Amino acid sequence: MAIQINIENRIFLVPEADDPCDFWTSYFTKLKSELGQENAKMIWLITWKSNGSSSCTTSPNFNKWLHKNNLDVSNMATRTIADISEIGGNIFGLGKNLTKILSIGVPVILAVVLVGIILLLRNTSKNADLSDVAMLTPAGRGLKLLGK
Repeated sequence: MAIQINIENRIFLVPEADDPCDFWTSYFTKLKSELGQENAKMIWLITWKSNGSSSCTTSPNFNKWLHKNNLDVSNMATRTIADISEIGGNIFGLGKNLTKILSIGVPVILAVVLVGIILLLRNTSKNADLSDVAMLTPAGRGLKLLGK
């Protein structure tokens, strides 16, 4: 829950750690419009140091916004997590395009394999006789052994 402060008849809502990332960006915009870029940057960074939300630094969009506004608040570990999540988003985006190909390709491959199995069974059964079928059962194998 944001804290409301009044400075020289200007009201600012200061975000806390559990506030959403969009609130942090709007807080910076308000500071910048009221106090100028450099003062806003300094105050925002001080506020972030005491109240910052580490969950925001794992968001690729928030990190892009930080870079755009020349704000550096994240350490190497959180940047890595954000980069990995962005890569994951790109992979899932690629997967969405691949599903169209796979939805057609997988049934076609399965049909080709099924046709191959049917042809293999048909060709092997052409030369089979009754004794070959009997060999598939345990009793048939026993009779063959007794006959020798």
